[in-house]
Amino acid sequence: MAVQPQQQDVYVDNARLDVSPFIPAGATRVLDVGCGSGGFGPTLRRVLGEGATVVGLEAVPSQAAAAREGHGFDEVVAGYFPEALDGRAGSFDAIFFNDVLEHIVDPWSVLREVPRFLSAGGQVIAAIPSIQYAPVVLKLLRGRWDYVDQGTLDRTHVRFFTKATMVEMFESCGYEVLSCTGANTMGRRWAASGNPLLRAAARVVPIPFGNMRFVHFVVVARPRR
Repeated sequence: MAVQPQQQDVYVDNARLDVSPFIPAGATRVLDVGCGSGGFGPTLRRVLGEGATVVGLEAVPSQAAAAREGHGFDEVVAGYFPEALDGRAGSFDAIFFNDVLEHIVDPWSVLREVPRFLSAGGQVIAAIPSIQYAPVVLKLLRGRWDYVDQGTLDRTHVRFFTKATMVEMFESCGYEVLSCTGANTMGRRWAASGNPLLRAAARVVPIPFGNMRFVHFVVVARPRR
């Protein structure tokens, strides 16, 4: 079993509405890897309905315990992927990695393990922060790379990706990348800011930064068979 970095118990519920459009229609059995305190569970349940089986997997025991209470999961398994699922029957139509792969020392090995847990035609959906995000790049140009509790420079991130290297990672692990879509723009962050100047700027200032304006990209992929 690979040794994984210690994870934090600091994350609050996040419904991940940015990932909601990528939930495969008609999926009947899904897995949320690194489900945290369970915020994505109600989103999965709302989209897929009561007939779907929704399973969470979480390495931090206190977060797993929170996810089990009122978050729509049929089951929350404590542990790391894939070891925590070894020996369990059943496959999944979709496996989600929302802000997970960047916490793993060897995400390439993890992605190569995923197909054995997927049903025929099953998909992997991964939301991954982009290190090309403009505020991070601008701070780096000023000589700063400051780790924080949460965000693109989360202190427990051990891997960093751009859109191009996300796609390359999946392709090198035997996947066909169906889409890689930017999510959570800088303007959206500004609009939600407590700073009135940033909120005003979000309404009137265009964001001509291309891929640099996105906090995340959402990758949708399936194994090449």
